Amino acid sequence: MNKFDFNVFIKPYKEFLIKSGITRLNYYEYVLNKLYSLNRPITVIETGTMWNNLEDNQGAFTLVFSDFIKNYTGGKLITVDISQTHMDNCKKYTEQYGDVIEYVVSDSVSYLTSLSDDFIKNTDFIFFDSYDLNLTDPIPSEIHHLRELLAVYDRLSEDVILAVDDNLMPGNWIEWLMYDNNANLINKTIVTAEKEIIGKGTLINRFLLDNNWKRTNDNLSSCLLGYER
Repeated sequence: MNKFDFNVFIKPYKEFLIKSGITRLNYYEYVLNKLYSLNRPITVIETGTMWNNLEDNQGAFTLVFSDFIKNYTGGKLITVDISQTHMDNCKKYTEQYGDVIEYVVSDSVSYLTSLSDDFIKNTDFIFFDSYDLNLTDPIPSEIHHLRELLAVYDRLSEDVILAVDDNLMPGNWIEWLMYDNNANLINKTIVTAEKEIIGKGTLINRFLLDNNWKRTNDNLSSCLLGYER
C-alpha cells in the first residue's frame, strides 16, 4: 500500500469538498489520518450512498473513502441505500473502486440489524447519512438516524468512530429552498438553530453525549459531527 499524504490524496476532490464546507474537508483529514494509523485493512459502513457525480455532490463520501481503502489501507466500504436508482448511479461514479465496495440496496436500519455481532464489533467507522433531511420538518430524519445507531450500538467496539452528516449548528441559520418537480422555486424559509442542533444528528448527538462519548469536531459551523468514546 502507498504511504498516505492527505494533501496529495485529497487534491482531486478538494475544490468540490470545500464547496460543501471547509469543516467537512477538515474532518476528512482528521478521520482518514486516524484510520490510516491503524496500519491494517479497515471496514467502513456508510448509510446513504453517493448518488450524484463529484461535481454536483455534497461530500462524495463513497468515492473518497473507497479510493482511500483501495490505495492506502485495504479493506472494505459497505454503502447502503434504499434506492436502486441511487445505487446504480453510485456504481457508475465509483466504478474504478468497485472491488473494495459492497453495494447494498436495503432499508439501512434493517440491514444494520441483520449484521452479525462480530462484524459490527470489527467495524472501524460508521457514517450515518441516509434519510434526506428537510430542515422545515427534521424529525423523520432525526428519528431514522437514531434508529440506525440503536441497531448497532450495543455491539460497537470501544475504538469505533461514528459520524453523522447534514446538521445546522446552534447560532447558525440557513435559507431553505424548496422546488417542485420541474425545478421551480415554490417556497423559501429561514431556518435558525438556536440552542439545539437541527439535522440528521439531533437525537444521535443527545444520545451519545449522554452516554459519555466525545464530539471530535466541536466546531460551531460544522455540518458533519464526529464521535469517539
